[in-house]
Amino acid sequence: MKFFGKPVLPREGHGTSRLIDVVEYVGYNPGGTIVRATVTKEPPNLAIQIDTETIEVPLEGLVCNPELLAHTQTVKIDGISKTIEYPNRLTVGTKVYVYEPENQQILYILALAE
Repeated sequence: MKFFGKPVLPREGHGTSRLIDVVEYVGYNPGGTIVRATVTKEPPNLAIQIDTETIEVPLEGLVCNPELLAHTQTVKIDGISKTIEYPNRLTVGTKVYVYEPENQQILYILALAE
């Protein structure tokens, strides 16, 4: 439920929509919106298209959460070091949440949408 001004903390709804509402509540910023987009090209030439628009946004206009890209992490468990490899999660057709600032031309890929 939203009123004029700062959003109200959500109490109902699907987990994803509640998460977006919590982000809006905690990090309230009237200067931008969170929208859904679809990955149209995989890294290293990453590109997305916002679901309500027809223009593709190229890599030069994106800042991406590094946890969504292929990366490795070294962990130590019981004194033994192991390297964990994480795959690229931004494949063609993947839905993502994007922060779209009101007065900027850069989009921020935040998380997977589903």
